Amino acid sequence: MESGIPEIAPQKSFEPTRWSLVLRARAEDTVDRRVALEELCRAYWYPLYAFLRRSGRGVEDAQDLAQDFFARLLDGQLLEKADPARGKFRTLLLSGLKHLDADAYRATRAEKRGGRVEIVSLGSAHAEERWHADTSPELSPERAFDRAWADTVMDRASQQLKAEFAAADQAALFAELFPRVNGSGGDDGLADVARRLGSTEPAVKMALSRMRRRFGDALRAEVAQTVGSRGD
Repeated sequence: MESGIPEIAPQKSFEPTRWSLVLRARAEDTVDRRVALEELCRAYWYPLYAFLRRSGRGVEDAQDLAQDFFARLLDGQLLEKADPARGKFRTLLLSGLKHLDADAYRATRAEKRGGRVEIVSLGSAHAEERWHADTSPELSPERAFDRAWADTVMDRASQQLKAEFAAADQAALFAELFPRVNGSGGDDGLADVARRLGSTEPAVKMALSRMRRRFGDALRAEVAQTVGSRGD
């Protein structure tokens, strides 16, 4: 058996990414800009939820405020204040949420309860379960946001990698080796893995090495979607 890692062409150019597209077109209501922004909102709503819950908001309040925030973001109100020099979607989310007008939120809360339009599907039950599992009581709201952001980036990169292996008919290889990508278990037991896969230990070691490199590529690609330049 060969290493089994799908060959992925290296990224030749940084542009365009979702956030760089949004920044370039933030003064225009283009379809591409809105699609890119909606995809980012769907991907990165959970860190905002974690921040709000750690700040003392209840479950329903956190959901409502997150929806209100995304509505303002998609309407362009917050994008006008985005500073391309700072360049990070993450920065806009946290700073924008902190400055959201609490009085305006409270004034519209009853209306939202009665039939708001859901901007981003928050998956409330899953979100709350995840928040209790992931968030330590000693974390500040900002640290809870940072941790949730990092977890989201890691999860999205791993899901991308999993999809690539599934498309290459290497789901079994992914299941065996991915738990070792972050160093857990190291190279111990690879002979047993090779036997289960009908391969050899050297081939499996090479596959693990290539998987680690590919996961790094996937992480960098995911981060790139939320910044405005290669320097960021």
